[in-house]
Amino acid sequence: MIRIILLALAILLFSCGTTNKRMVNLSHSPYSWQIVGSDKVPNPIRVSQAITIFYHQWKKRFGDNEDRIKKNINELMIEWSSEEKTHEDTEYRDGQIVITIKIIKGMTLTPTYIWLKTNPYKRVYASSLVHELVHVALWTQECRGGDPDHEKGYPVCWTAEHNNFIRDVNKLLMRYDM
Repeated sequence: MIRIILLALAILLFSCGTTNKRMVNLSHSPYSWQIVGSDKVPNPIRVSQAITIFYHQWKKRFGDNEDRIKKNINELMIEWSSEEKTHEDTEYRDGQIVITIKIIKGMTLTPTYIWLKTNPYKRVYASSLVHELVHVALWTQECRGGDPDHEKGYPVCWTAEHNNFIRDVNKLLMRYDM
């Protein structure tokens, strides 16, 4: 039994020792972090600035009752990864099963945990950060998991105005070269 425990411990230690991932604090909050595995991620100061811009723009356009969105944003964990993730969607169309596989650029996994695919530009506006922050905001408004199906399903929390908001904030980030 002790051999098994020691073996398991050794495997765990060796597997952890070979990873190059590290956590970097985001300056907008002592409780917000990003997990980075390479140098192909946006600068953490820029990410933090983008999150701050997102929040101020959201509050101006949609509001933030009881600072619930601010609380989640201040406890955010963002994982950047170069690995591709896919999503498989199955639906019936004209009596046929249609399977669609899409490459995902980002996912909001919990109200405070976001996974993002890195991009070669190292710019926040070229990632799906703003899109995923909308999911974080909607999650605080009790929209089923941040409304993962966007404008489909019931209740509809994600609207065309959210798409316009993402476009507007990304244009602002582009203007500041973030």
